Amino acid sequence: MIKTTTINGLEVRYEFKRSHRRSVVAKIRRDSVIEVKAPLLYRESDMLAFLNQHKRWIFNHFDRLQNAGNQQKKYVSGETHYYLGEKYTLKVVESNKNFVLIEGNSLIVNVKSPELVEGQINKWYKNRAKVVFSELFPPIIERFRKYKVAPAKISIRDMRSRWGSCSRKGNISLNLQLIKLNENCIRQVMIHEMCHLIYFNHQTGFYSLMEEMMPDWKLWKKELKFL
Repeated sequence: MIKTTTINGLEVRYEFKRSHRRSVVAKIRRDSVIEVKAPLLYRESDMLAFLNQHKRWIFNHFDRLQNAGNQQKKYVSGETHYYLGEKYTLKVVESNKNFVLIEGNSLIVNVKSPELVEGQINKWYKNRAKVVFSELFPPIIERFRKYKVAPAKISIRDMRSRWGSCSRKGNISLNLQLIKLNENCIRQVMIHEMCHLIYFNHQTGFYSLMEEMMPDWKLWKKELKFL
């Protein structure tokens, strides 16, 4: 039976199916219905909470449909932009000063001229990434102290093909675009790269350590694939 629910103002259709299975999985069908499969005792209220937890993945799907054939951002009022997993509508305002702020569900960019919007948004993302990453990473690093490892250097880069990387010298790089995702997605990438300080390749020990440090890491990795 197909039902509807609202996630952050977006009305979506879903079909909830229970069966003899151990885990919860979700996929978006071609008809844009979210199909959720769960164990027999899994409550529908928990399923709706699950969808809200993965709203970034859902929003991204519908954004792709809406902008099919026109993926290039134009940086004009009305566009969708993301920050820490939340969806915001861009509002460009002419001003004597250049600055960015969030107000409600709007990402307000004050600029002296329209051609400065893209640069101002990118600058704002970089500044926010420095602040947010510097808050999220230290507690994670502290948890790895028992293994006597720590990053030699941490940098933020705008990478096209990877969310993060770790060199053999212990240098960790984080993708600037992570600032658009929710904090658990960011933590998942940080923990992933920290595990590489101990296991450079993806062997059994690496995944065991991931499970120890973040038991639900697979859920957040799945969400990363759709961004």
